[in-house]
Amino acid sequence: MKSGRFGRSISLFIIFFLLMGFSPKNSAFQTVNLIDSPVATQDKDDISIANMKALMEIFQKDGEFSTPETYRALSTHMTAVGHYEERKLYKKAIKHMESFHILLHKHLENKHISDHAANILKEYADALIKKWEAVFDSERVMDHIRELSAGIGPRVAGTEEEKKAAEYLKKQFQSFGYDVSIQEFPINNRVERTLRILTDKNKELPVGAASGSATTDEHGITAELYYANHGLSGDFSDEAKGKIALVRRGENTFWEKVQNATNAQAAGVIIYDHDESLAPLRPTLNNNSTIPVVGVTKVDGESLREQLSKGAAKANLIIRTHTNQTSQNVVAVKKPSDVTNPEIVYVTAHYDSVPYSPGANDDGSGTAAIVEMARMMKDLPTDKELRFIAFGAEEIGLVGSHYYVDHLPKEDLDRSAIHFQMEMMGAKYEPASYLAFNTVDGEPNIAWDYMNAAFDKWGKDKEKLILFQRGLSDHVPFHNAGITAVCFNMGTANGGLEPEYHTSYDTIENISPERLQFAGDMISTAILDYVADHHPQQTHLKDAS
Repeated sequence: MKSGRFGRSISLFIIFFLLMGFSPKNSAFQTVNLIDSPVATQDKDDISIANMKALMEIFQKDGEFSTPETYRALSTHMTAVGHYEERKLYKKAIKHMESFHILLHKHLENKHISDHAANILKEYADALIKKWEAVFDSERVMDHIRELSAGIGPRVAGTEEEKKAAEYLKKQFQSFGYDVSIQEFPINNRVERTLRILTDKNKELPVGAASGSATTDEHGITAELYYANHGLSGDFSDEAKGKIALVRRGENTFWEKVQNATNAQAAGVIIYDHDESLAPLRPTLNNNSTIPVVGVTKVDGESLREQLSKGAAKANLIIRTHTNQTSQNVVAVKKPSDVTNPEIVYVTAHYDSVPYSPGANDDGSGTAAIVEMARMMKDLPTDKELRFIAFGAEEIGLVGSHYYVDHLPKEDLDRSAIHFQMEMMGAKYEPASYLAFNTVDGEPNIAWDYMNAAFDKWGKDKEKLILFQRGLSDHVPFHNAGITAVCFNMGTANGGLEPEYHTSYDTIENISPERLQFAGDMISTAILDYVADHHPQQTHLKDAS
């Protein structure tokens, strides 16, 4: 093989690749036949590990390696990298390809490989890294979900945890070169409800504050628990005085239980459910209580009852209102150069969660997905203005997205072309294998056409793509403002969600990287193709996507 001719081919490829920018499905690599060897033509239309190993085999036959051991060492390393590529673990593949550079340099220094062979393999390795960097990578998404759900935890609107998450997202977008701002806005008063079992290592239980419950000061009430069965008048004795009554649901109304506990001079009431549920009971009193009242799950209630059967149990109960609360949107913008009044494409998710929920899927998964898409598109040549937005306070009424759209200048509204919202992208729940395309009016729009095309491009079963009429997320304000909008989520065939939804069980252990990859591949392809079809260099961008 002539090194001069091959070097020119590689150089042409590298230039072409850089002009193309990136290629999630590798189609940007389909124009240059790098090698005339029959060995390499096993996959001549794609820059791949297979072709790189074929190159090494050619170099081995042509005597470019001084020892067979050098060839085996480099080839074995490529085989290991290939395993990561096959599993779509692109972050790991890049890391190990960077190690390949070190190994290659070592062999070059020891004169175990010729200069021109080493240079070609280096360029090929760099091309593979560039390709992988432009692919939606569920491993990266999982890293962000882990930080949001486990590192930070529940991100209730107005809390320090929500603000900490906003700062984390701001740093991520800034690291990609976006112009990032924090948009703060007021929210309603927030009710804090906390139940800690002091005799069980201060374990905090998820609770639902009863409507009509009394509130406490910031310290709450600390008292021993008293088991009062169903909370009938005869279930209380003098020992209930000053204690927090633990009662079962059923036999009488919630209010009658609370009234009987109040008459017995109990300091508070915990009502536990009689049905299995992952979410805590939220009692409705239909009256105003003079003592704090909360609900818990059947499992937690029975656990407390068991503790009491073995001795005393002590708890701290807080129900208080926080005023002057604020939340914030994180807005990352990439503007095209030399384009006046570009159309705006929005890619968004909400990063807050409900109380007690780590929010790994709702909506850590959607938030992590838009961060990954922002990384993919950071160098995308386009005449569109891209806006990646993480909304706060979605869980209390789409407050962040309403505030954002309501405060858009008219000129921005006029330039707004389309909105893509990511919700709950990766539940492990077995039936939740369908990608839902949700619109406010239930009608397909231009994004629907691009989603169908994405399924065709990837050869996916289109029965897994379903159209629903559904609001309840941050696409609603955009739709109401006349902007084409869609919200995506992974769910069941009839639109259902996983049982962990809005519970303390919405953890990263219940996230499927495979579902994240599937949804991410489909949605990012649709977005990229939309941008490509509305760009002066339509053909090149279309190939890149």
